[in-house]
Amino acid sequence: MNRGGGGVGVGEQRYRRYDLDGLERDVRRAVRQGVSSAEDLARIASLITDRLGAGTPDEAWTRLCADFRAGTRGTPRSGIRAGQILRMMPYLGFAGPLSDDEARVDLCEEAVDHGPDDPGWKSWVVLLSASHGMRIGTSRPDALERELATVERVRGTVPAGTDDRYGLDLVRAFIRFQLGVLGGEDDLDAAVEEIAALRQAPVADAETGRILRGSLATLRVQQALRRADEKALAQQVDELDAVQATLPFDHPARLRFEIAREMSWEILQTLRAARGAVRLPGGDRPVRTADAVRAQARSFAGHVRLAVLCEAGVARLHRAVATDDPAGAREALSLLGDGLGLLAPDDLRWAPYAYQFGWGHCWIAERDGLGPLGSRGSADQGIDWLTRAVGVAGGPDHPLWAGMCFTLAEALHTRAEAFPREPSAPGDLDAARRTGAAAVDGALWNVLLQSGTDHAAESARMVGRRAVDIAGWCLAAGAHTGALRTLEAGRGLTLHAATVGASVPEMLDAVGRPDLAGEWRTSGALMSGSAWSVALPLAGTGTAGPSSRLRRRVLEVLENSPYRARLRDVPSPDGMAGALRAMGRTALVYLLPGSGGRPGAALVITCDGDVRPVPLPNLDLAAPELVGYGVTGDAKRLAGGPPGQDATPSGDPGALDRLSDWAGRTVMAPLLDAVSRPDGRTPSLVLVPMGELGAVPWHAARLPSGRYACQEAEISYMPSARLLCEVAGRRPTGVRRAVVVGDPTGDLVHAGAEARAIHRASYPEGTLLGTATATPATVAGRVARQGGGVLHLACHGTVEAGRRHSSYLELSGGRLPAEELTEGASRLRDLELVVLAACRTNVSGHGYDEAYSLSTAFLVAGARSVVGSLWPVPDDATSLLMYMTHHYLSREGLPPGSALRRAQLWMLDTGRQAPPGMPTDMVARVGDIKADDLVGWAGFTHLGW
Repeated sequence: MNRGGGGVGVGEQRYRRYDLDGLERDVRRAVRQGVSSAEDLARIASLITDRLGAGTPDEAWTRLCADFRAGTRGTPRSGIRAGQILRMMPYLGFAGPLSDDEARVDLCEEAVDHGPDDPGWKSWVVLLSASHGMRIGTSRPDALERELATVERVRGTVPAGTDDRYGLDLVRAFIRFQLGVLGGEDDLDAAVEEIAALRQAPVADAETGRILRGSLATLRVQQALRRADEKALAQQVDELDAVQATLPFDHPARLRFEIAREMSWEILQTLRAARGAVRLPGGDRPVRTADAVRAQARSFAGHVRLAVLCEAGVARLHRAVATDDPAGAREALSLLGDGLGLLAPDDLRWAPYAYQFGWGHCWIAERDGLGPLGSRGSADQGIDWLTRAVGVAGGPDHPLWAGMCFTLAEALHTRAEAFPREPSAPGDLDAARRTGAAAVDGALWNVLLQSGTDHAAESARMVGRRAVDIAGWCLAAGAHTGALRTLEAGRGLTLHAATVGASVPEMLDAVGRPDLAGEWRTSGALMSGSAWSVALPLAGTGTAGPSSRLRRRVLEVLENSPYRARLRDVPSPDGMAGALRAMGRTALVYLLPGSGGRPGAALVITCDGDVRPVPLPNLDLAAPELVGYGVTGDAKRLAGGPPGQDATPSGDPGALDRLSDWAGRTVMAPLLDAVSRPDGRTPSLVLVPMGELGAVPWHAARLPSGRYACQEAEISYMPSARLLCEVAGRRPTGVRRAVVVGDPTGDLVHAGAEARAIHRASYPEGTLLGTATATPATVAGRVARQGGGVLHLACHGTVEAGRRHSSYLELSGGRLPAEELTEGASRLRDLELVVLAACRTNVSGHGYDEAYSLSTAFLVAGARSVVGSLWPVPDDATSLLMYMTHHYLSREGLPPGSALRRAQLWMLDTGRQAPPGMPTDMVARVGDIKADDLVGWAGFTHLGW
């Protein structure tokens, strides 16, 4: 038996017996002859391949790994053997991609755990495996986590400030980057920070510093794309230009940075185009021809060679599509095809590149003109590649799977519409609906995976808009229930993830995984007792709870448990109807804007469980009234005098009126006509407006009769049916006391008076906190001791889209961000009502379809009802509206939604009278209110019970 372990196996007859020690000596001798060119590397790869009797370097690698696995493990000798095999990997890998990357991780673990007890040797093994191996990008998440753990063990034994420690730090950062690429955006952000720090380390030589500078810019492009940050992208384009200028034209890294720069430029133009901006001139021409790219790629290691070809092909394909250049697209597909030819389908890179290849062919087909007289060859080829890519990606746990499915669905739908008489057309339409719906469902995986609200919202950004399109296909086919399910599956995913996260430990305990439940609890996601009082003082710390790596392990467990439905399923129409009945509502209504020739519609779910559409042909996001309205203005509650032009959300005093007329004429009049009035009672509707329709105050829509919608119906809002059903299950506590906060920052005179008046007239047994006393800790403590009831906050509210804390309230000496309410356990389980008498507290900083606002955050955190606002509200008018809302709550016993509606009707009443007990200063302002001025009353919305 030879010491190399080359035993008999399948196909062994064609292999030669070998001695691993002897093979290593031969390799060392070959290396001493010189390794200064691609030919030298290829020569050593051939030597190893010939000694083993293998046909290709990949076969040689596979045999070495198979023999290692068949041999004895866990001994000093097996650790040395693992290191010997790893020594041969860079030479075999230069000749072409090696298919068994899991073996690399096995070998590295074995060498570190059982090889020589020498930190220098262990560091050499790790660096050889990760830095000179088959590129970290081919590993799967579990293998990457194992490799990261090995790196951490070795790193802990190596002194800081040494070359080995520097190399290990780099390896650790790039492994974390790859984990981020595979879905964990917290790891991607951490990797960027670590590499930025390493770039400044004194141990870095000039060459390494230049490479790190370019690598860091490439990673920051990923961050900017994820956040749709044009400014950051432009900065990284400039940075990549600067890095290229420091490298010789034939430097191996320069070509990679050129390609990264090409792609970054096209991403920047795509973001500009999405907001209607023109393409920037210049800067979009590739530095090298396609043949020049191929020529230089031949000098690279196999795994780099194929990556260069594929990356260059993708970058140039996106440029060709953006500039309407079919010839350029075909040239790009040729490059991409060359790279794909070097990839095995089980390589993780195959599916993303095959997807791009298929998308490119579909674009060419559309560009050439599909139709009865056109050729469908490119379309068929593109759909075939897209289908294969989706299949190889496997499912929602692949970070690109949902996006691939969306593209495939659109391609199938386009082909069916182009060839409606073909026998395949009905099947294509059905497949498009099924694939699109599966994509919407599958997108939730990446949202659930993210650590932190900002990352979750970034993952969910485009899902809602795509769900509307697919729901439109379903409505056109008469599949009303399918449309409902797809709409709901794409709504409020960040909120759903936060809601689910609060119950994860209990689910894990129930399925017999207390170990994971314990990790989750100690990671910061859950706090015992009244956690809000603990979390509030931490506002701004950035704590986001469990890491994406822990979340991935938890998801894999719960996906295969009875709790899968809790994670993924949307409520059925019957479940929605039950929630509506419990809350005394007439119907749940999704508002869908028209798009791409598809008319708008309302999808109505009644309290009996019926699902039916109401056509709204003029409901379009391009409507001048909606576009002209916009959503701008001051971000805070406006101090000072009566409502006027300065308080108008759009800066145009007539824009809100025009929007109101359009909303009444286009949507609310036909919707109210279509909704039955049970027993003649006023209908009670819960609206779920999709996309930018979430900016519209539908309750203030002016009907053709001249009356407002809120005068004909009670109108509440909800981000999703999931949250509707969640909130419907919350039972009242009967606590009637209140914590009332007014003017905590000392610059809102009417807010302070409002709070004092509400406290005295409606909640004299409650707590009043004002300037200097309404600190986060004090407010939280009083809410906890009160054990439920009402929380009224009259203060400044701010929305900062795209920030870690996207919206927050300003209290005395601190802030309360929405994220502090949702990134943990239910903290307000017993609160009956939260009134957010501040600006834009029902405006999402994470996109309309995510509907993530202070109002919805309080709902997720456990409140039964929330009142919030859509725009910067005027201080004095708001104080009157809030006083009257609490008057109807406490004096007449109305539920919150009805109380807010009655207060708004009071504001509309030209003969309004101040109720007994209203403070004198408020009474003096009652007559100043203009009934036809929407700014002062229409901005407030109700959510929940």
